[in-house]
Amino acid sequence: MKCPTCKSVDSYKRSRGKYERFGIELDSQGDLCSQCGEFLIHHAELVRLEREISRVLVARGIRRGREFQFVRKELGITAVDVAAMFDVRPETVSRWERGEIDLPRLAAFVLGELFEHPQVARRKLESLAG
Repeated sequence: MKCPTCKSVDSYKRSRGKYERFGIELDSQGDLCSQCGEFLIHHAELVRLEREISRVLVARGIRRGREFQFVRKELGITAVDVAAMFDVRPETVSRWERGEIDLPRLAAFVLGELFEHPQVARRKLESLAG
């Protein structure tokens, strides 16, 4: 394998490192280049880490728009779908996520419920929509 940073060939060894998002730091596994120190995380490990970051964000409470966007994307829900859930325009969701307007606590709570209890929360939301 060729290092994307220093272009060394076969300089990687399995290693442990840190992965940080939103102030949450997790231990991760990957490959470390012995020449330049580049640390590569494999896709499956990145998927696991991002799921865990979402779990921690939901458990402590989603506080900011970027966190909301991160968890929304982890769930595979579009901003258009979120807008329909809350009867707002997609532009409003975009403004929440960019931090231009305050993220409603109710929206953060509902997204957390969708993360923790996807089937039950969806069923309840659908029943409210009529």
